[in-house]
Amino acid sequence: MKTSVVIASWAALFVVTAAHADEAVIDVGPPPPAPRYADPPALAVPSRDLPPPPPIPNDLYRSPFRLNLGPIGATTGVGVGPGLGAAADFGTGTLGLRLTAAWARGEPGGAVTPSPISNGLAQYTGEITLDLHKNGPWHPELGMGFGLAKVSRGDMSGNIGIGTGAIRIEYALAVDDADVRIGAGVTGVMAGPSDREVSDVRSYAVFGGAVGVGF
Repeated sequence: MKTSVVIASWAALFVVTAAHADEAVIDVGPPPPAPRYADPPALAVPSRDLPPPPPIPNDLYRSPFRLNLGPIGATTGVGVGPGLGAAADFGTGTLGLRLTAAWARGEPGGAVTPSPISNGLAQYTGEITLDLHKNGPWHPELGMGFGLAKVSRGDMSGNIGIGTGAIRIEYALAVDDADVRIGAGVTGVMAGPSDREVSDVRSYAVFGGAVGVGF
């Protein structure tokens, strides 16, 4: 009897010990990761391999008003009468205005073919100009206008209404704060209404060069 009680007690102790050894464990997974923050923006580092920016084009300065002065010659085809010419140019664009004045000595002529402007010529004109290439140093120009001429011949003189057509070429020098140009051209002149003393003057040409400066 005692032996069975002892065996039962050992059996009960073994079952209790095994039950304690097999206690249930709840798996809750790995621990949560540490909180993360947004990555800082990358610093912009200029690249040394980039080419430099293209230079800004710098066109030559163009003055709205220029004064021109230079030698001229007047001719009807018989000879050449030397003289002086002056002009004032207005405008910076394709279209402009030019006021001119020219004074020439008489054109020499022979006894067989006397010159109709043998004793001198003075003329004053205004014309509309067309600059065919307003950008850059070279400026080919056309002009058309009208004006008044005074012709002296012997002891007579008279006035003539005239129409003009001109062609010129100018070169602008590279000056930062002034519009300096060197030019040359020729103007054809057609006579219109005139005084009786100079009614035989039909046409002539005035040519020459000039230096112009505008500020």
